[in-house]
Amino acid sequence: MRTLILPALCGLVLSGCDQLPGAPEPEAETPPVIETVEEEEVVQTVEPTTPGTVAERKTATIDWGQARMDFATRETNDTGMVEIASGSSPVVPVLLPEQSVSVASTGEDALQFRPTADGYFAVQKGEIYDLIINGTDRLIVRPGSEGTAIDTELDFEETMTGAQVSFSRYGASYLVEFMCKDPATAAKGSCVSEADAVAEVEKLLIAGTR
Repeated sequence: MRTLILPALCGLVLSGCDQLPGAPEPEAETPPVIETVEEEEVVQTVEPTTPGTVAERKTATIDWGQARMDFATRETNDTGMVEIASGSSPVVPVLLPEQSVSVASTGEDALQFRPTADGYFAVQKGEIYDLIINGTDRLIVRPGSEGTAIDTELDFEETMTGAQVSFSRYGASYLVEFMCKDPATAAKGSCVSEADAVAEVEKLLIAGTR
């Protein structure tokens, strides 16, 4: 009988060891601290636009007085140019080759003319190149600037289709394009030389004014 009680007593003593008075309680596990990082607000600052850096489109101030003087003193025997000048009120002074003008297309040799809302354009057919003349009163100027433009020298430039000459006169802007008929010469810009292109533009006469 003693043999059976002793193992049972030992088991009871061992099972109560964890609950003995004065024994330290097991420390509770501290939950992990999760740090929250607030997202910083990104503020994008836009630098103010410096006044005078943004170009705007304006209507040019045309010197019609000088245009009328040049029209009155020009030397030409082509009455067709005089008729188109006196029969219309162009937006800008009209510069054209000394040739009779046709508003409607009448053939390869006709000088075709058409007024537009901001100026005009004209086409003169040729064997080597076609001459396209554009005149406009639209200017790209900086804010606060007056809508005036001084006369400029002829500026020659080769293009993918030939060449062009740009300049300002009477306050208006003009662009004369030389469109090569042969694509091979157009690619090289060799259907017209700079000297020949400038000479053609210098021969243009004022054919329309107010």
